[in-house]
Amino acid sequence: MAKLCFAIGLFGFVRLFGYFNDPLLTNAEIHRIVGEPARVQAPAAPAGSVKMITWNIERGQAYERVLAMLRDLDADVLLLQEVDRDCRRTNYRDVARDLAHALDMNWASAGEFQEIGEARGQRPATTGQAVLSRFPIEEAAVLRFASQDRLRWSINPVQPRRGGRVALKARTGGVLVYNTHIESGGDDALGRRQIAEILADQVREQPGLAGPVVIGGDFNNGPRAPMFANLSAADFTDALGEPVDRGPTSYGQSNPIDWLFVKNATASSGRVIHGGAASDHFPVIAALHLTLPAALR
Repeated sequence: MAKLCFAIGLFGFVRLFGYFNDPLLTNAEIHRIVGEPARVQAPAAPAGSVKMITWNIERGQAYERVLAMLRDLDADVLLLQEVDRDCRRTNYRDVARDLAHALDMNWASAGEFQEIGEARGQRPATTGQAVLSRFPIEEAAVLRFASQDRLRWSINPVQPRRGGRVALKARTGGVLVYNTHIESGGDDALGRRQIAEILADQVREQPGLAGPVVIGGDFNNGPRAPMFANLSAADFTDALGEPVDRGPTSYGQSNPIDWLFVKNATASSGRVIHGGAASDHFPVIAALHLTLPAALR
């Protein structure tokens, strides 16, 4: 154990040299949208339902296993978190681009963090969120949270980073999606503020009664967290139903921490794909039915 801790500490110390060697990006550069939102010709929206997945793919380190699972699940829209771009640990892949090309999907991605010490020369390394879709992706944008744990990552000697938590939002398949990665570490008040920022942005994007919305991602919180009261009050429902006896969505947890919440749509066939070695998280999947509820019709 002592040797493992020493190795981790040494690796982190080596990464700190990146503050002197890596090109240091501004927040705008870290959170920049990249992608090919219309590379695949497809209808703007499906007839009936959209099969959607949210999944923290743990940077894409087990790339071939991630790809195999996504092929097997065969979803229409993918909300992926912890997606590396140009990082040493993932062989300098643009993971979102490579997955999208292999799955014949459109894609858009944005960084959350610049990964210090992971770059190759003057090509910076980032990790963040990606949306992949069989349909065109429109109006992709980053919502950078005003509420941040500003010190936690900037002074972390093991995983030095620059940037901040974000939600990647876009419209695809007739749905407004928010792909988010809520701060970890058990700060309930911070998590609730970050969810509140998404809800406020959704009201600005869709004032009054409007079309289907999904908020999905790695919330780093179980069902008892205060943030879920905000979602319920804003008329979002859990796409998988009540979380009773659902089980964890990641290794080392006793409760689910990855979620799909929907508004102005109904969901069915929701489930967690447990197990596997592709990531330390499990895919969460559901079918969204896009016929408007009676109250909206």
